[in-house]
Amino acid sequence: MKLRGFLFGIFMIPVLFSCSKFWNKEEVVEIGALLDLSGNYSESGLASKTAIELSLTDLNQKYALAGSGIKFMCVFEDTKMDTALAVAAVKKMYDNGIRLLVAGPNTSAELKAIKSFVDSKKMLVLNSFSTAPELSIADDYIFRLLTDDNAQGQALVKMMEFDSVKVLIPIWREDTYGTGLYQAIKKIFERAGGTVLAGASFKPASIPLNDIITTTAAQVRSANETYGKSKVGVLLIGYQESVQFLHSSNAFPDLASARWYGCDTNIQKDVIINDAVASDFALKVHFKGPIMSVGTAEFVPPTALKLMDKISELSGIYPDTYSLNSYDAVQILGQAYDIVQSYNTELIRNVLPTVCSTYNYVGLSRKLNSSGDLETANYIFWTIKPGMGKYYWETYATYVAEGDYIRIK
Repeated sequence: MKLRGFLFGIFMIPVLFSCSKFWNKEEVVEIGALLDLSGNYSESGLASKTAIELSLTDLNQKYALAGSGIKFMCVFEDTKMDTALAVAAVKKMYDNGIRLLVAGPNTSAELKAIKSFVDSKKMLVLNSFSTAPELSIADDYIFRLLTDDNAQGQALVKMMEFDSVKVLIPIWREDTYGTGLYQAIKKIFERAGGTVLAGASFKPASIPLNDIITTTAAQVRSANETYGKSKVGVLLIGYQESVQFLHSSNAFPDLASARWYGCDTNIQKDVIINDAVASDFALKVHFKGPIMSVGTAEFVPPTALKLMDKISELSGIYPDTYSLNSYDAVQILGQAYDIVQSYNTELIRNVLPTVCSTYNYVGLSRKLNSSGDLETANYIFWTIKPGMGKYYWETYATYVAEGDYIRIK
């Protein structure tokens, strides 16, 4: 198949021109987005919705300037991070003729839940949130604009090594994301010579908080006696419930003796810094964690910064990397559609890796690996700081993927 790109050029350079009769016709191209729009946990879904709408405006302007009657629009469904709602929503979109999905779902558990339906119906998902390693599958219909959690695990272990932590006590959420990240970190940490104790896990629907805190405190106390306080770390893998763990742990002196680490689902979350007790404990234990980044702890590329400011201006929410992913997802699908000049998901799927290999708008290459996930990216570590009578998140360090090292800000 000969690749054509009337709007963007064969190498996806944003050159606008059109001479095809195809582009003179009027057509609405519908894409879908399954997002958590409830705002119950975080505002990532809401910020990503704004990013998608902004990206659609920019994409449609390019088509209009090229003289095309093609117009893209997005249909949103609120999944509330619920797997059953996600499945119902994707089936509804299919029944309504939508075959292209961007950004969501917000969680790996939701993406896993819809995967069999998406693959069987040959729908195409360009996801902006999911990182579970078990969803790194070649030749399916799901692509992800993030590195999987083996990369996040490597970043976390490198930070633990930097902190001289030799013993790790994990607390993790029993779902596709939490278990996958825990397993990745355990494997990498032990391979580096560390020891991972039993820790504790919990199911999202039922959290025996007091039992987990008491058990973890006992393991920390024992590890302190065996290995020394400076060698012990606690890993907290969770979503909105993370604030409960940090808040309740403040009453246990043993837990305050360890270094605590978070992950990309509890870092940069307002729900934590809005809780003074949780934030105070986070300060005591040097709580920090990574999130896949554009740029570094010291520098955000100007294009990304400008886009983040625009999303913030429109939504009132300062966006994270996931929002930038969502913006790019729309642009990438728009470029792929330009090449194949068809809503055929097979054709779009075939050219998507080529589009991604040359796309770099915000300062992060979108080149994919053989499993259809982002090939590589840095991770920025964030920590909590006090100031002006409140707490805030501040960048702390960068895990530099090219070189595999930690650079403190």
